[in-house]
Amino acid sequence: MTKMDERGIAIPGIGIKIPVLGFGCSSLTGTGRKNAHRLLETAFDAGVRHFDVARYYGYGEAEKILGTFVKPRRTEVTITTKFGLEVPQRTSAMQIAIRAGRQIVRLLPSARKMMQRRARTFVKSGRFRAADARASLETSLRELSTDYIDLFLLHDYGVDDHATDELVAFLEAAVKAGKIRYFGLGTGIDNVLRALATQPELCNVIQFENSVLIRNKEKLPPNIPAQLVITHGALSASFRTVSAFLRAQPAAAKKWTAEVGVDCSNEDVLSALMLNYAVKANPDGMVVFSS
Repeated sequence: MTKMDERGIAIPGIGIKIPVLGFGCSSLTGTGRKNAHRLLETAFDAGVRHFDVARYYGYGEAEKILGTFVKPRRTEVTITTKFGLEVPQRTSAMQIAIRAGRQIVRLLPSARKMMQRRARTFVKSGRFRAADARASLETSLRELSTDYIDLFLLHDYGVDDHATDELVAFLEAAVKAGKIRYFGLGTGIDNVLRALATQPELCNVIQFENSVLIRNKEKLPPNIPAQLVITHGALSASFRTVSAFLRAQPAAAKKWTAEVGVDCSNEDVLSALMLNYAVKANPDGMVVFSS
């Protein structure tokens, strides 16, 4: 990974500039702790200073791995974590099942999506009561080895879930207490748009998918109240789709290369182009990518 430039986003109350590229930790636990730490270190050495995680990722294990890494670097980085998806308790039987599932994915990568769908059936969604937020926040603070969370987002929130006044009051109190700096939404674009219209108090930070193929950023109305817009998914499925198209259509790859001036059949170049698009599409915000 090449060194990132020095651009950053200044948000009131956050002492460092948030970089335009952040690292997503959704797949962090699928590679083993040693490789996960190496991956985080590579991102940090390249200039990444924002890390995006959630209670849901790795059934809670991703926060622990990230917390170990950022503990000696806490004043140099910012962290997003999320709540609302409740993972089952990590019993011995659950640990064995998780390890078995990861071994299957290592031996048969094509099984990843099937395993992810199966794992999702054990997760309870829509946990947006004030008590849920309180319990999740305290767990995240402990697992991340930190006293505060920079961005605390409602994970896969649907406007029909009806955030209560009690939840908003709890989140605002947590901001005043210094336990979180900002709260907001990490959900699909349709729910983001509905919340902007009906629940703007939840929209200080909004995070949703955006890529060269899925142009959700263009759907936002002007003059939104959000302090920060974060997009994700610039690579992932969109990258696989474009890459597969160019492998199947060498004439198209040659044409694109001539028009753009770089080798579009090279996957490193292609991923850089797609990340560059995502950054330009969200010029005042942040783009989260993962590996």
